[in-house]
Amino acid sequence: MIEEPNLIGFGWVFSFVLFMVILYLVGLGNIENQPLKYDALLGSRMKQLGLIHWKQLAQTAGISTLRLRQIRSGSVGNIPWGELRQLAQALNWSMGELEQQLGLEPLATPSEPLPVVGQSNSELEAQLRQQCQHLREELENQKCQIWESFCQSTFEELQTLLTNYPTAAEMARIKPDLPAKNLTALFATLDNLLENWGYEPIGKPWESVPYNPQFHQGDCDEMQPGEAVYIRFVGYRQGDRILSPAKVSRTLPSGIKPSSSDQIQG
Repeated sequence: MIEEPNLIGFGWVFSFVLFMVILYLVGLGNIENQPLKYDALLGSRMKQLGLIHWKQLAQTAGISTLRLRQIRSGSVGNIPWGELRQLAQALNWSMGELEQQLGLEPLATPSEPLPVVGQSNSELEAQLRQQCQHLREELENQKCQIWESFCQSTFEELQTLLTNYPTAAEMARIKPDLPAKNLTALFATLDNLLENWGYEPIGKPWESVPYNPQFHQGDCDEMQPGEAVYIRFVGYRQGDRILSPAKVSRTLPSGIKPSSSDQIQG
């Protein structure tokens, strides 16, 4: 039988995950959990419909939690109309009711007066510069709001892992022989995060699959399409886009048996 990996050998995985989380949250500082602009309005409607969590509303509407957070914060100017329509349907509102509740209005006209005949080139240039500066400021504000929403949404998804990781690390130090499988439940938050992002794994560890250079990265150059190989490390895809190919080999580590699979994945 294969010995269970202990937490010493498994600790690098925790460290890598924590490093990724720090990259997401760097520069954000302390995250505030204050109610957002439309939380009271949308929360009241959710209670009427029996929806308890924001994630539940996002799933019902078919939009991401990050997109929903943008709407909750009032940053609706760059939200696709189709996603707003999906949210309206999830809230059992018409588009007109949603627009009225969120105060959506047609695109505002520039506050600066339109150029008129007789204006000098310098005056026109000054007006254009002013309008460009205004647009730059708006884009910068939207960029900051999107980044903050992304960080907040990512933190919410990984909060369980971030909360329990320090205790798990201390437990690993005190009891280095504790089986790593006792702590694998911590990684469920990562699965939820990938699901919300629309990221799908390519294959399963130690699964036997036919080699496909579109989805797999071999550890040698002699592999031929269709050749039986084993997945050492899974890859990830988002729809038809390959984010990272699965790393495959002709052999498995000593003592490892191939994992069974009812269906071969690409």
